[in-house]
Amino acid sequence: MRGLTIFFLFTTLIFGIAPLDSAAATQQYVLTIDPQALAIAQAALAAMGGNEVLAAYQDSVASGTATVYTDGNQVSYPIIMKSKGLRETRVELQTTKGTNIRIVNQGQGAIIKPNGTVKNLYSNNTFPEHVNHIPLLSVLAEISNGSVNVLYKGTARIQAQSEDVIEIDFVPTLMNGAMLASMSRASFFVNQTTKLVDKIQRATFYEGDDKNTFNEETYFTNYHSVNGMLVPYHVSVFVDGKLDTDIGITALNVNVGLLDTDFALPAGR
Repeated sequence: MRGLTIFFLFTTLIFGIAPLDSAAATQQYVLTIDPQALAIAQAALAAMGGNEVLAAYQDSVASGTATVYTDGNQVSYPIIMKSKGLRETRVELQTTKGTNIRIVNQGQGAIIKPNGTVKNLYSNNTFPEHVNHIPLLSVLAEISNGSVNVLYKGTARIQAQSEDVIEIDFVPTLMNGAMLASMSRASFFVNQTTKLVDKIQRATFYEGDDKNTFNEETYFTNYHSVNGMLVPYHVSVFVDGKLDTDIGITALNVNVGLLDTDFALPAGR
């Protein structure tokens, strides 16, 4: 079964598997900030709204349709995606059997199925999770917070567009920093003309497996301005080169006053 980093891979949202903890030795670690990569990241943040918009942001609610592709078939579901701060997210997927709810709060996550059953999510995937359907609110927003590596990885082409590629690793604590960096590594493809993030690519762990990963690519298009924040209204997720989930956002609002309880993890999980 496939895992989930960006909340879209709905086989995990629907089924879910409990996390598998792993231990690693404490080691000295120093963050790496490459000046060229940092300049690209700063330009991307500025193009998508900048520090002023980030500072004003509190929460968001997006609604739309998610189309899931499995074994040659496709099924569409209404979807609601909520966020509070950078590291609290809630996804509500409305299926014919009821609403599946996925919550991630400060790196810990769980799924609540329509029958009330709770499944924990694999922490290897959830610990670096941010508001990943909005690139401005992704781990990119952490570049000035002393918790990431920022590395330059060269250039690439996406649909005839030239892209700068930077790597961002989320390292919330320097204890076991090398391990955390390797587990959270994400490549951001920043359009050289627009400075918008066109793609995020990462290796995601299979649920319950701390060794094997699959390639996850998330493409962002159709950016709209919402209160000064540029938000992609079309998000496509590819797994190992195949289209997995396609999301069309029809409405998004920010600073609506969401409650902390919306993002509370189930008791006794």
